[in-house]
Amino acid sequence: MQGTEKPLGEPIKLQHTAPAGGQAYEVLLRIEAEARRVDSVAELRFLIANETMKLTKARQIFVLSVSRGAIKVETVSSIGAVDRNSPRIRFIESLMRELQKQAGLSEIKAFALPAYCPAGEIEQDSYPFPFMAWLPFRLRDGHVFAGMLLARDMPWQEADLLLANRLAETYAHAWRALSGPRRLKRNVPIKPLLAVAAIIAVAAMFVPVHMTVLAPSEVVPVAPEIVAAPLDGAIEEIMVNPNERVTKGQPLFRLADTALRNEFQVAEQDVKVAQARLMQISQRAIADGEARRDLAVTRSELSVAEAKRDYAADMLARSHVNAETDGVVIFTDKRDWIGRPVSIGERVMEVADPDRVQLRIDVPVADAIAVRNGARVSAFLDSNPLRPVDAKTLSSSFDPQMIEGNVLAYRVYAGFDGTTEDTLRLGIRGTSQIFGDKVPLAYYLFRRPIAVIRQRLGL
Repeated sequence: MQGTEKPLGEPIKLQHTAPAGGQAYEVLLRIEAEARRVDSVAELRFLIANETMKLTKARQIFVLSVSRGAIKVETVSSIGAVDRNSPRIRFIESLMRELQKQAGLSEIKAFALPAYCPAGEIEQDSYPFPFMAWLPFRLRDGHVFAGMLLARDMPWQEADLLLANRLAETYAHAWRALSGPRRLKRNVPIKPLLAVAAIIAVAAMFVPVHMTVLAPSEVVPVAPEIVAAPLDGAIEEIMVNPNERVTKGQPLFRLADTALRNEFQVAEQDVKVAQARLMQISQRAIADGEARRDLAVTRSELSVAEAKRDYAADMLARSHVNAETDGVVIFTDKRDWIGRPVSIGERVMEVADPDRVQLRIDVPVADAIAVRNGARVSAFLDSNPLRPVDAKTLSSSFDPQMIEGNVLAYRVYAGFDGTTEDTLRLGIRGTSQIFGDKVPLAYYLFRRPIAVIRQRLGL
């Protein structure tokens, strides 16, 4: 009711109220104190619906919420639970919608039925309390978030409305403190938002995404030349440095050759002895028949001595290892190899073409996925982690093997797309992402937990 408010300091002349004089102030102060002590909005609504009657002499009170323009009866005096299908509740909500449409809800409004009743509504004919008063609950900026509708069987007086408005301001303050202004001003209710979010989340679980895995990777050469120990022995000298460019025929390393050199010298002397003996027998064979019979044996002895000498020379030559092709020599460190005994066939170093490189990816067994040849790979190398390099898988190992850190992993090789960049230097490490087949998002997110549960429960 517009124009009915008076300053709170002026005396209030109460008419038709239950308490009188000082008792009214005592009841008012008690209700305000109880409104500030409630612990939840539900308790506050119950207090509004049942305690306000003691001051306003209302016969029935409806507590309503206003959200997005929708008006909903939350609590009714003397009723424990609100039946949404009750004709009385539907009548009050339709009545308030008409009031909102015709006069608005931002101000106090006192009226008598059938004012603001929807056309064709018959509930007002049987409702026993025709005199209504609407008192809104507002935020500081004037936004109406709730209110109370008071009904009684006698007209509303100005003093009654002033006292009821004082209570409405107290209730609004308590409601704001319990809920917060931001929540009360929210245009969309939280439950519909949660329902929409849940529907979107469930629908998103069926969105197809690529099954991916992250694994450590390294740039390695394509078909490098393996430089192995040609015989048993100890490495005495290494003539090149790691990552040094070498040419075909350039010496790489040398094995200890003291024993081999001595064997070669002894074999050389044996050949000379066999040659001298053959010459002696040949001269005697001209006049001596017995010497002619020993001539074939002496020649055989010379052939054996020469074979031993050639073998010793070959073994001595093998102790000096040279590069078979041009490229970059790859090994760990000189100090790790000098003086180290090696067996025949043991790998010592590699010679690789720096322009022919590929990506080696070690996928742990726990993260392994089905990878087809030609699957897309994004390599985030440590030399330039902000610029991924594209590649495609070429092959993958059938059996896992132990890698650094005692991790069992499958080895996958991938070739780089296009021309090799200068940044793809041999030995650069990084992390690569392998893209597999498309699977539902739910499977992508819960694959690992499902696998762990199956392993624990033995399913």
